[in-house]
Amino acid sequence: MAVLYDLVREAQKGYGTEGKIVETFDPKLKSSLRRTTRENREDLEQELKLHILHYIRNSSLEDVPGLEELNNQGKCE
Repeated sequence: MAVLYDLVREAQKGYGTEGKIVETFDPKLKSSLRRTTRENREDLEQELKLHILHYIRNSSLEDVPGLEELNNQGKCE
C-alpha cells in the first residue's frame, strides 16, 4: 500500500500518476462490474473512475490516520 500512497502523493503534486492509480484498481472494478447488466457497465466504469480521480485530487493525505491512531480509535469504541 505504500506504493499507492506514493502514487497519490505524486498525483497531488502534479506528476501525472493518476492513470497508474486507476490501473491499480482496474481488476477490482472489472470484477465488480461483472455483477451489473452489460448495458450499464461502461457508464458505471467511467463513473467509478471519475470518483477515483476526484478522491485523488481532493483528499488530503495529512488527514489519513496512521496505524497507531487507528488502533487507538478501535480501543475507544
